[in-house]
Amino acid sequence: MAGADIITDDIIREYAETGVAFIPQALSKSWLKLIELGFNRNMKNPGPYAKWHYEGHPGAFYDDFCNFWSIPEYRMLLKDSPIGDIMRKVLKTENLWLYYDQIFLKEAGAGLPTPWHQDTSYWMTAGMQLGSMWITLDEISAEESLEVIPGTHLGPMYNASAFDINDPTKGKYATNELPLLPNINAERERWNIRSWPVKPGDVLLLHPGVLHGGAPINREGAQRRTMSVRFFGDDVTYALRPDTSSPPFWGVAESHAPGDKLRSPHFPQIRPWNPASTV
Repeated sequence: MAGADIITDDIIREYAETGVAFIPQALSKSWLKLIELGFNRNMKNPGPYAKWHYEGHPGAFYDDFCNFWSIPEYRMLLKDSPIGDIMRKVLKTENLWLYYDQIFLKEAGAGLPTPWHQDTSYWMTAGMQLGSMWITLDEISAEESLEVIPGTHLGPMYNASAFDINDPTKGKYATNELPLLPNINAERERWNIRSWPVKPGDVLLLHPGVLHGGAPINREGAQRRTMSVRFFGDDVTYALRPDTSSPPFWGVAESHAPGDKLRSPHFPQIRPWNPASTV
């Protein structure tokens, strides 16, 4: 099977119920090569939001995001690869928009896990037609992979992580409206934590409300180069968050009221392909 044909009714049901679906060999070598070319261009030409987190500490990792318009390989990928068709089918949406693209680099010696968090506590989105495709260019074990807790996309929504290296439960927002994150790594036996060994071509579909965190990379010479592509569909509307500046979608908060359809030049339409559309 190729393209969206790889997505069965069982996968669609699994994603709706758990917020997670692991799809072996969803992308061919040619698309992985295109991602690698874009990743390398992106690393050599960082965007304005590129950052090393925890620099100088053993948990350091790099990320950069919102580079669709500056990296031609990303535009080629989302126009011509099956990624958009797969996500549209899984989300059961007629139209599909890119929320943002993001790359991560975690190298050997990154011996601390990335804190558990939910993406929805950062996103200015309401609705269920939300999803990310997590694509790793390197073969990694389950112990080095992304860890997730299926079903947590159904609630509650926790305070966004402050990504404090000393306190994994510290909230980003100074508000009591959202509960603080639990210290999941301190009580792992209480949680249904899942992860998968990944070979290039495998992808993980992830609802942004699912609790997830990045495992450490301790194996000598290992690395984890990842691209996450975040999407939304027809039912998604603008939602208030305590801080709507991250990711930095300037002007969206000023032009939208809660409940408005989320439409902006920041969010190119991927399916049907019409990236300049704001309708």
